[in-house]
Amino acid sequence: MTSPKACCKDDFLFILNLEVLMRRSLPLLLVCLLFSPLSAHAKFLLRDVGLIGLMSHDVFAWDHKREVNTENGRLDLSTIFDYDGGSRWSQGGNPKNAENAPVYSITMTLVDHYRGRLFRGDDPKEARRSTVLLFHDMLKECYERLLAEPLPAQALRDFPNNTEQGALRGLHDVLPGQVKLYGRVLRRKLVLTNFLTAKTRLNKRELDQPIKDFDGDYDIEYKQIQIPLTGVTLNLMEIDRKFIEKFTPYKQAEMLADLARVGRGEIPLHQVYFIHHVKELFAKGLCSEENEYMPARSCI
Repeated sequence: MTSPKACCKDDFLFILNLEVLMRRSLPLLLVCLLFSPLSAHAKFLLRDVGLIGLMSHDVFAWDHKREVNTENGRLDLSTIFDYDGGSRWSQGGNPKNAENAPVYSITMTLVDHYRGRLFRGDDPKEARRSTVLLFHDMLKECYERLLAEPLPAQALRDFPNNTEQGALRGLHDVLPGQVKLYGRVLRRKLVLTNFLTAKTRLNKRELDQPIKDFDGDYDIEYKQIQIPLTGVTLNLMEIDRKFIEKFTPYKQAEMLADLARVGRGEIPLHQVYFIHHVKELFAKGLCSEENEYMPARSCI
């Protein structure tokens, strides 16, 4: 039987050791608290720019004159396989899918998958279903990593609206003007707004590079987009502002200010005040009713 004196000695030694451990650990703990944002969130990768860009093209095709969406609002890769009667699928479909390197790279990865399925004997419908499934898998990984929550299990039957398009445009803050290139002779960086190099096929290392965080502003390259052979200069920030403030209840400046809080680590992305519209856009895009190319998902 252990004596009371031995018990007291053991308790004393335990407390002493705990105090020493806390003294040694406290400085490290303080450093972690000081230099780690309280609302840390996953970094955007360059491939996310390509995926979300292609997703946007698959649910929205804006007719500027009539001010209507001419896409079908579903994530079925109609932007690739149905554009111009399906005659341009091998080139990526809608020419907008070739206007910047990240979107073009993701698009052509999917085109290569489709072509491979045809080569292995699938008929065009089977090959497209397989390609759409791959696209959905890519989007699922992106969505769950960035928003820290599962992709909506319940799809929405309604079609995307202009408020959701405006919310997606609000996220253009994160677009990088320039990115790094790896393993290329004489090329170390790529300006994403340069139409002459828009069809650069990015490799895995390039697509997996982290990009700048939200900062409440657009990179300068997107405020000075040069259209070749026309002398026209476009300001994407101003184009987005006009759309957002005409078709949504929001102000671009307020949206950008909230995104800047994400960049500073004050809130996670899923707490941005307008992000629910982006989540609803995904839920609507995933509704498979009367669509023969999408995996079955219940819609409400």
